[in-house]
Amino acid sequence: MHPNDSADSQENLLLTQLQALLDDETECLKSGQMEELQRIATEKMRCFADLQSRMVPARPSTKNSSDDAHLRNLLNEIMRKNQLNGQIISALERFNQGAWEIFFGAQPATYSDLGTAKSTAERHLIGSA
Repeated sequence: MHPNDSADSQENLLLTQLQALLDDETECLKSGQMEELQRIATEKMRCFADLQSRMVPARPSTKNSSDDAHLRNLLNEIMRKNQLNGQIISALERFNQGAWEIFFGAQPATYSDLGTAKSTAERHLIGSA
């Protein structure tokens, strides 16, 4: 067994684990189980750190093109899932911020710093999503 084969299998295992964590994160976001997100985020960061520490720059490839394609597809899928989860989290954050402003009166000021009235469009919260 070539030394790179062991490193490759460990990286592949970490990538598969990361993909499963992203799937769990998506399910938590869809179902509203926000208490699980902290645990998943911690595990994701650990996986990312492990992957980064194992990456060797400009390592010569000993794998065949089928393994390379599988790895590229796995990485692309992980990036897609992570981006989607980030978009969901951003949307939830905007929704929660808007709800907070409506319920607790932290709406943008009616008047500008110069003392002039702002237009209705600048003060309008509902429908801004």
